[in-house]
Amino acid sequence: MEFFGVRTEESLSAQYFPDWAQALGVRDAELRGVNLPIDGTLDAHREAVLRLKKDPEVQGALVTSHKLAVVRAASDLIDRRTPASEFTGEVSALYKRGDELWGHAVDPENYGLAIKQVLSNDWWAKHEEAGILSLGGGGATVALIVYLLKQAIDRPAFLQIVEKRSDNLHHCKNITNRIGSGAVKLEFFHTSDPLICDSLVAKLPSYSIVINATGMGKDLPGSPVTDNVYFPDHTVVWDLNYRGPREFLVRGELQQATRPIKAVDGWDYFIRGWSSVMGLVFDIPMTEERLSAFCKVTQR
Repeated sequence: MEFFGVRTEESLSAQYFPDWAQALGVRDAELRGVNLPIDGTLDAHREAVLRLKKDPEVQGALVTSHKLAVVRAASDLIDRRTPASEFTGEVSALYKRGDELWGHAVDPENYGLAIKQVLSNDWWAKHEEAGILSLGGGGATVALIVYLLKQAIDRPAFLQIVEKRSDNLHHCKNITNRIGSGAVKLEFFHTSDPLICDSLVAKLPSYSIVINATGMGKDLPGSPVTDNVYFPDHTVVWDLNYRGPREFLVRGELQQATRPIKAVDGWDYFIRGWSSVMGLVFDIPMTEERLSAFCKVTQR
């Protein structure tokens, strides 16, 4: 199995993979990291998909920071994509079925499960003016859009998306237009200026959630906000990164120490992503029993 990432050698997945495979009953499985550039041309992404498709020893791959890029670079090499992948325009799982290479987007479902771990039941119904600010507009944010607007029953008052790349922001807008936002107010900001991000964060109503979906603090250095960012009382600060310096998370934790702030990382999101993709790659139904065994061997 392969892992399309940025600095895969630093991922905890390499450490946990043997135990994960054993928990799922997979024998003689190995994980091979494939580092791909975040910015620039997509030649490397296409070459990676082509190599995977031709190699009979590789059963599939998990895709992290390149979910949209892989589709843009190599959609013609993927023989079949699931409705979720077609709708979102991304793949987080590549896997083989017979002679075909399939692609699926597991993130919308996993995002919904992960956010339920972060927020209490009926969160938005209890806090009617609160909303979501997503700093970053890549594959994770697309998953958030699909979950919120297509699957969730309890929804926020608004969703704000900040993204530096115009193509990613345009893709987010297209997805929201296709679904329809209903009563959720949508706003899009084409910027990477941390001072603008600081301003947007400071204006959030209490009980809103601000998400670092940029990859900064793990795949990229820094944070989408400055050291002077002010998180309003009762804000949930969610860093999707589960490792790395995570400056965004640290800033939330510093304010959490003296004020009613909740700062959480992306650990649950990380676990759910790997379990669901490994189930697809090795063609193993991910039952509650198997997921429990998977989580049990994944200790921080």
